[in-house]
Amino acid sequence: MNNRTSIEVTAPAKLNLTFEVLGLLEDGYHEVRTLMTAIDLSDTLTFSFAQSREPAINITIANNLGAIQKDNFPLGSDNLIAKAIRIYLSSIEKPVSLKIDVSIVKKIPIGAGMAGGSANAAATLLAINQYFKGELNANQLLELGGKLGADVPFCLSGGMRVGTGRGDQLSDKLPNQNALALVIAKPRNLSIATPWVYSAYDQSGEIFHLAEKLRDRHMTETLPSDFASQALADGNLSEALKAFGNDFEQVVFPHYQELKDIKQTFIKLGALGCHMTGSGPTIFAVTTGRAEAEKLKSDFYEDYCQVNEIACATKYDPIDLWVANTVESGAQILEVKSET
Repeated sequence: MNNRTSIEVTAPAKLNLTFEVLGLLEDGYHEVRTLMTAIDLSDTLTFSFAQSREPAINITIANNLGAIQKDNFPLGSDNLIAKAIRIYLSSIEKPVSLKIDVSIVKKIPIGAGMAGGSANAAATLLAINQYFKGELNANQLLELGGKLGADVPFCLSGGMRVGTGRGDQLSDKLPNQNALALVIAKPRNLSIATPWVYSAYDQSGEIFHLAEKLRDRHMTETLPSDFASQALADGNLSEALKAFGNDFEQVVFPHYQELKDIKQTFIKLGALGCHMTGSGPTIFAVTTGRAEAEKLKSDFYEDYCQVNEIACATKYDPIDLWVANTVESGAQILEVKSET
């Protein structure tokens, strides 16, 4: 009788609280420096492993997604889940032929710059390593993650960390601090190609860099990511917010006025700070607490959607909103079951 092992994993999304583009690396990738945090908006993946003569990977979405979201989420061999399985099996000494069924409850929006695909890849590496009884250690998993994508190592590690290089060279987890309460907004039908953003940045004549902004305001040589993380560790959110920001906003907002409008509306409604994460199009707003975040979310619906005559709950131009908190963990195994 064939034994099956079921492993359930949670995969949190990621936000960039600071994001700087520093130049080009020798391999042609852009060098970045970013303060990243995991948040409690997450996907849940359930893996079913069984040995089989014919290897197979079947990926399904367990919850309802809109047509555009489905179209942007490949279920075949190009999915990062399938790639993570293949790269793991090619990295261990005695791989076996497996039939792997993966069911995803997809909560992280697709094409949002929140590392949803990378989080799924991180969850996959954890699950298959659990199936093989921890054959690879944590550092080996991080190395595999880096081969899959620059955000995968962070999605494995979680917490709040500074990323350098392509964003995959991680600092130690920053000291525990009070969780940030956030409102996250994404135009549902809008996605922005990351290569286009980098190209537009390269072609842009003048960028007022985040580090320059910090020096201009505070006359300090401290890096924005370090300035923000130290202030957060000290419990000084208002000081940390001075260093939050994203170099890409200056090239994205002129092409996507809606994103600038969303940011300005959040600020008008009382957000302590508001910025785009990564290459967009997602915008996050910082508040003083969970209750305040819930109120800001409600106020945003009333103000932005009505004033701009956007029917948020209809097919025309919906904006998805979430309330989230920062969390200390990355991908985590929730449950392991063995069946005969």
